[in-house]
Amino acid sequence: MTGLRDAKRAAVARRLARIAFEQVRERGLGEVTVEDIVTEAEVSRRTFSNYYACKEAAVAAVVMHSVEAALEEWDAPDTVDVLALARHLVDHQLRSGALTLLTEVAALAAEHPQLVPFVRDAQWQVWSAVGDKVLDAVPTPDSDDAETVRLVVGALFGIVSAALVSTGPRDGDASRLLHASVLRGLARLERGLGQPD
Repeated sequence: MTGLRDAKRAAVARRLARIAFEQVRERGLGEVTVEDIVTEAEVSRRTFSNYYACKEAAVAAVVMHSVEAALEEWDAPDTVDVLALARHLVDHQLRSGALTLLTEVAALAAEHPQLVPFVRDAQWQVWSAVGDKVLDAVPTPDSDDAETVRLVVGALFGIVSAALVSTGPRDGDASRLLHASVLRGLARLERGLGQPD
């Protein structure tokens, strides 16, 4: 029964985050209240508070939920090359729509600065989850693999953070620009790290 309860809780969290994101995207952060969100979700304010401290946290959480769903669907290639795994996973995130959602939330944060700390926290959670997933995909990871994953994830976090700031809030193809930036960063890391022996 615990599995069903957890699944229901996760579904409520995703629904609240999605509603918060869509309402803020349509009307602006200042025009949306927690009451608006719970009314559309048909839950109580107390239920909302069980999941999110504020509407900003709910908006930012939509990124993590999207990435988590894409991570669950990812079929890792059979390789021990951490950079190849990271590249494959980033490509998958683009195809799944997670990078598009990330750029949309970043655009909202550019318009509404009070979202920035929540979005930055969500970004870090995303890259932490990505790192865990990449390390899990390495057949028999050792300490060098773990260190390489931390290095790659840290670099990706920096690349993504910088790219999200530079693409601007209304760039129509921001997810593709972000994807290209990440791939360039991975290529530079590959040259710096060299191929595994």
